[in-house]
Amino acid sequence: MKTSITKINKCPCCGFCGLKQPAYENLLSVPVSNDLHPPYSLYFGNPSYEVCPCCGYEFGNDDEPGTGAPATFRSYLNEWIKDGAVWFDPARQPQIWSLEQQLEESGIKV
Repeated sequence: MKTSITKINKCPCCGFCGLKQPAYENLLSVPVSNDLHPPYSLYFGNPSYEVCPCCGYEFGNDDEPGTGAPATFRSYLNEWIKDGAVWFDPARQPQIWSLEQQLEESGIKV
């Protein structure tokens, strides 16, 4: 069965629209409240473990305690922007792309 890319399949960290599946099974909308802290599976159910091709956030890994401290969507996004907002998978980057537009269209405020 082919998974369709829908509005639900946005990255809750950077707003990229094009994840193969929802980041978390019960995440219904982006943006996510900044009042929620990892692990996000407590709020949204099982993570997909997909890596966002834009920012590189791995749902269920970057927000879970383990080898490093869990990262909030906000802190990860801020670090990614500070480091130049380089695409994790450059082959998936559209020819014309604007981080500001992506964030605005997703309702994510930095």
